Amino acid sequence: MGYEGLEAKIGYVFRRKELLEEALTHTTYVNEHREEDIQDNQRLEFLGDSVVNAVITARLFSELADEREGTLTKKRAELINETALSKIARHLSLGDHLSLGRGEELDQGREKTSILADAYEALIGAVFLDSSFDEASRIVERHFTDVLGPIEKVAITDYKSLLLEVCQSRFKCLPRVVVVDEIGPEHEKEFVVNVELEGRVVGRGRGRNKKQAAQSACKEALKSLDYPLS
Repeated sequence: MGYEGLEAKIGYVFRRKELLEEALTHTTYVNEHREEDIQDNQRLEFLGDSVVNAVITARLFSELADEREGTLTKKRAELINETALSKIARHLSLGDHLSLGRGEELDQGREKTSILADAYEALIGAVFLDSSFDEASRIVERHFTDVLGPIEKVAITDYKSLLLEVCQSRFKCLPRVVVVDEIGPEHEKEFVVNVELEGRVVGRGRGRNKKQAAQSACKEALKSLDYPLS
């Protein structure tokens, strides 16, 4: 298979094409072709996971010099997860080039978030082995910026965890996140959640489920506490 089009999207031309091929080979394909001398992408995924983590961690550390460890950790988690990595994989059309077993092929494996995220990490592991950490870093930063926007401007969406950290740091106590109402018929129900801190309501949110409502309420609470949300 020719990889010229894919390499153009990646922004890197492999010297050792077998590394790219390995990065795109799912374990189900190997299981169905045991007579062939081929490797699945799990080892490369393991390596690429560490490379991506190192690149994004270093970038956040450098660009967000005033942020504390907790916030940096949360921002990294927003960037490095299956959803984000699979978006990058789709942007690169990695799914079109995967070697899958028949079962995964029939089960729409080329569109599965987990398979695409793993394939992206394997790809970065392959780039690292074929070149250097500096080159892999350049590739990762370009992909993340192209698909997710400026790395340092990523917004935190786990507002509940952030609120707990802020309250513990500022007030030495934790807020109460309480469901106070359920609105509408069973099939269209909305939940209303309050955030209470030191005896007063500092945030309220609504959502189709309790988690969504709680996140909305915690976001409002952070705003009422004048916490800067990017």
